[in-house]
Amino acid sequence: MEWEGLAFAIVFGIGIVLAFTMQVIKMGLAHEEKRMAFKAGAGDAGRLVAIVAANEAEMAKLRQRVEVLERLATDGDRKLSHEIAGLRNDRTAV
Repeated sequence: MEWEGLAFAIVFGIGIVLAFTMQVIKMGLAHEEKRMAFKAGAGDAGRLVAIVAANEAEMAKLRQRVEVLERLATDGDRKLSHEIAGLRNDRTAV
């Protein structure tokens, strides 16, 4: 009976050690995957630069439009109707 209890304790201990080892290996692999994904993400810098450049170009176009709108809003009625007609002609030409 004593040998059976000892054998059970040994088998149980080996099982615990194996389970712990497997958990450590899983954690190590997960960490390595995250590290590799982070490294691969460094290539995204070029994509981010392109996005920033596109945003800056869009902002420049919007600034120009705001300037036109400000000018239209502050000019006299005669100039205002002339500018609106010019803008309509520009749109139909495009």
